[in-house]
Amino acid sequence: MENITPDKFSMPETEISKAEILDIALSEFLKSGTQSFTIQELTDLTGISSKTVYKLFGDKMGLLKACLEKHYGEMMVDLRLLGEAATDEVEALFGLLNRVSQLEFEINPKFYSDLNKFYPQLQDDLKNTLRGIEQFFLDTIESGKQQGFFVSTINNEVSFIAMQHLYSGITRGQIYRGLGLPNQKLIANTSMIYLRGMCSAKGLERLEQLNPTL
Repeated sequence: MENITPDKFSMPETEISKAEILDIALSEFLKSGTQSFTIQELTDLTGISSKTVYKLFGDKMGLLKACLEKHYGEMMVDLRLLGEAATDEVEALFGLLNRVSQLEFEINPKFYSDLNKFYPQLQDDLKNTLRGIEQFFLDTIESGKQQGFFVSTINNEVSFIAMQHLYSGITRGQIYRGLGLPNQKLIANTSMIYLRGMCSAKGLERLEQLNPTL
């Protein structure tokens, strides 16, 4: 009779795909922030070893980068669907600004706060991943100009860069901190005012319909 050792009864190592690991890690990063969630917690949740995590992603920074690429990719799909559902270009840009600020300040505030504080360069390094959002913005402006919603003389690229800097001034900068205003109020007085400035008379009328308080 074969001599069965205890090892024969041991459970096999948990099999889980890299995509599934990313799903779990991203979910935890979004929930807990980038600082609180650890590699050890990931191994506890997935059943894989820390050695496997390091082999797949290099280190925690590599794991976070992979999660951000996935997150921004999913965000791009979300924004494109939002744009497709909009009835015109003003509604599309208005919805984009609202959606991004909602994600950053309401749904996942801890996650984005940690990113802006501890990993600003990492976000900048993912510009290729975010290229789709830039192109969506540029395409929407150009289409809006052709439809008469935006002033025909505005420069699309300059407008995109200006909106980026206005927004990052709230999320990364210190210039508004002393005012004690909520982030949504700051957005209403920066990005949304810039959006108004892009609009023609037709665009302003549409913007008033979307939000009379602007």
